[in-house]
Amino acid sequence: MTKYVAALALSSFTLCAFAQNRDFHLDQEYAISKNGTIDLRSSDAKVFITGTDRSATARVKIDRTVTAKGWFTSKGEFTVDVEASDGNLSIQEHQSNVQVGIVGYYHEDYKIVIEAPAGVSLTIKGDDGDYEIKNINGSISLDIDDGDAQLVNCNGNQFSFDLDDGDLQMKGGNGSVHINANDADFLFEEANFTSMDADVDDGDLIIHSSLAENGVYIIHSQDGLVAFDVRSGGGSFNIRHDDASISAQGNFKTREEEEHFTKLELGTSSAKINIRADDARVRLSSGR
Repeated sequence: MTKYVAALALSSFTLCAFAQNRDFHLDQEYAISKNGTIDLRSSDAKVFITGTDRSATARVKIDRTVTAKGWFTSKGEFTVDVEASDGNLSIQEHQSNVQVGIVGYYHEDYKIVIEAPAGVSLTIKGDDGDYEIKNINGSISLDIDDGDAQLVNCNGNQFSFDLDDGDLQMKGGNGSVHINANDADFLFEEANFTSMDADVDDGDLIIHSSLAENGVYIIHSQDGLVAFDVRSGGGSFNIRHDDASISAQGNFKTREEEEHFTKLELGTSSAKINIRADDARVRLSSGR
């Protein structure tokens, strides 16, 4: 296990923190397994994570610059603990800044850039901020409050997204996806999910995905839009609804249509799509 401190290299088995009162800069490489996990905890940062052909190291570059004009006093500090252990990497931010007084102008520019082996997995928890993730082939778990996320060419088989208020766009994706959201919008393009478990309170869920043989897709929407565009495959769509609006374009066949339940079928495949729409709009489409 190896741990590090900014501008000071210490021996193994030592835990230290990178710390500065206001500005903070770090550019360091750390050991990580090609299939290890990066655990990132941060807030209000612009985060860029890219999978590369690296096999045993990850580059972590953090820049935080504070610009303030006017009269104020500041107490506390900003620290980041970085720990490499057992082939994994933990990056933990800690802030205890308290601003007192009148500030004429205050701006914080905070960016985290990580270059890692393409096979790593990600566990990310953030308060706010924006996230751009590319070419990561391990599992990805995002738990962010009021932030936006964009994922491109991430070919793992397990995804988990927990958002309060923000937007998430993903191009690609395989395997299983779990979604829990309040006022968040989701857009999935060119996906090949084999299973889905989504609970979206008040937001839009737009999915362009194939349907896997024997795949199970469970979607609950309180008040928003559920749009499922079937790229390939087929199955049975069971929709339970209250005041929902339901439409289907393509070769869907209506098997049941009642006041609070609608059943549609597409093709002869055995996928099961169960949708619970309270006051949501449901739009199904297929190019076939």
